[in-house]
Parts: sequence; structure tokens; C-alpha cells
Amino acid sequence: MPATPSEGDLASGRPMTPRAAAEGALAECPSDGRRCLHCRNPLSRYNRDQHCSGCSRLVPPPRATVPQVAAHIWGRADVQAALVERDFGSLCHLVRVHSSLRQNDMAELTGLSQAFLSMLESGVRRLTNIDRIVILLEGLEVPTHLTGPMLRMRRPLSKPDGGRWHAQSDAETA
Repeated sequence: MPATPSEGDLASGRPMTPRAAAEGALAECPSDGRRCLHCRNPLSRYNRDQHCSGCSRLVPPPRATVPQVAAHIWGRADVQAALVERDFGSLCHLVRVHSSLRQNDMAELTGLSQAFLSMLESGVRRLTNIDRIVILLEGLEVPTHLTGPMLRMRRPLSKPDGGRWHAQSDAETA
């Protein structure tokens, strides 16, 4: 074996291939025994991850927890008052603040855009479309005893590839 991988095979006069050079370099360098979980190549002692740099680009990032509205929110008097007054901007703000959610989390839950939620909370926009009100209440999982049965969907919600929530049609549920 050559003294260094870059010298190649001096006996045959042929240069060493990059793969052989890499294997020779890996054989010569000490390792702490850690290997990439995906490709099983040795990991650098400076790499704190469980994957090599090449495989880390292929591995999807871990899924963050799905945002949820805290259950105790619906017992608060100010939240119930916002529901009674149909002040959906205040409702969204109170739910978001007391559940420690971001507007992006609320957008994910409700299917309304973050920009619209921002305008709704600030009072620039109002939510008057009954379909969007129902989608908001379904997304926040407001208890039925607070909204009444009229503001609840009869069919489950689905999320198409476009990212918007909508009620499934009878053909989709069959």
C-alpha cells in the first residue's frame, strides 16, 4: 500500500482511484467507531449528528409537534364572551396567546392564511362568511356547547394538496 493515498500505486505506475484513496485514508485515520445510520460510513469526530453530511441532506427533518389549542381555553370568560359577541379577531388572539401559539400555528390549524389572521386580530378585516367561520371553529376545535349545532359541519374536513381546509363533498366521503 502506498505511503499516502495521493502517491497512487507506485509499483504498477497507475494513479490511485478516488475511491481507493478514500478507503485508504479511512483505514489510516483513527475513528471513535461511530458510523452514519444511513450509509454506515465512519463519522468524523467533529460530526455531532447521527448522519454524514451527504446523508443528512437526504434525511427529512424531524416532524415538529402538531399545534393544538389548550383545552382549558374554552373555560375562560373572555374567550366565551368573544364567541358570544362573534368577535373572531379577539377570539383568535385570545386562543393564540393563552395557548402559546404563533399565527403560523393558527393558520395551520384553521386553514386561514397567516396574513388574514393578522388582519383579523388587528381589526383590519372581519370574518363574516359563514363557511369560513365554520372552518375557523372546526380548526380550533371549539366545543359544540359553546357554538351550537348550527355552526358545526356535518362532514369531516379534509386538506387537499392546495393546503386549504374544505368540507368533503358527498362523493368524497362515499
